[in-house]
Amino acid sequence: MKKEFLKFKVYKSLRLDIVSGKLPGGTRLTEIAVADTLNVSRTPVREALQKLSQEQLLISIPKAGYLVEDLSDNDIQDLFTTRMEIEQIAIQKAIQFITVEELKNLDDNLERTKAFIRSKENFKITECDVEFHSILYKATRSKSLYRVCKSLSDVTVKYRHGLNLLPSLWNELLQQHIMIYQAIISKDVDKTCQAIALHARQAKSHLLDVMKKVRSDAFSLEEF
Repeated sequence: MKKEFLKFKVYKSLRLDIVSGKLPGGTRLTEIAVADTLNVSRTPVREALQKLSQEQLLISIPKAGYLVEDLSDNDIQDLFTTRMEIEQIAIQKAIQFITVEELKNLDDNLERTKAFIRSKENFKITECDVEFHSILYKATRSKSLYRVCKSLSDVTVKYRHGLNLLPSLWNELLQQHIMIYQAIISKDVDKTCQAIALHARQAKSHLLDVMKKVRSDAFSLEEF
């Protein structure tokens, strides 16, 4: 039992560091280095790294460890387009089954987002963004849809942290969530799908701009 708990703890710790952006794309990880950092044996680290590789958050490099997955522009396009299409299916079910309590949770989420924007707590804003969508996934009452949507969300969230470089987008994010919330309350499926699609397109567009800037800055710092 203790062994299983330790393996889970190592896995959760690494996964959080990856999806939060603490370990950026391209970071190399080895069993020895991770074990030393977390002060644990190599066995739970090995199992955690293998699991994260299966989830496509890490790339296995034979005899050299692992690399934190990074996305090309085409990958980002594909990822956000797929997420948008799946979420449009999910939102139609969510509108049918969402409860009064879940609507209140969405409203509370919007209020906390406003507060975090005022206090400029960018990582808290991203957490609220993830939570907002998670409430909608659960409202589908479909375990399969929830798993698919959550998996896509987990892959995109570490790249969405890159949008924290652009505080001007925070209010845009909030306004898009408000549009989605209002469309859900009105039970307007078409309007809700349109709001979800707009949200995904804008996030994709802004993220591509941010990644271009990050890559350009990294290139300018290289030694020749």
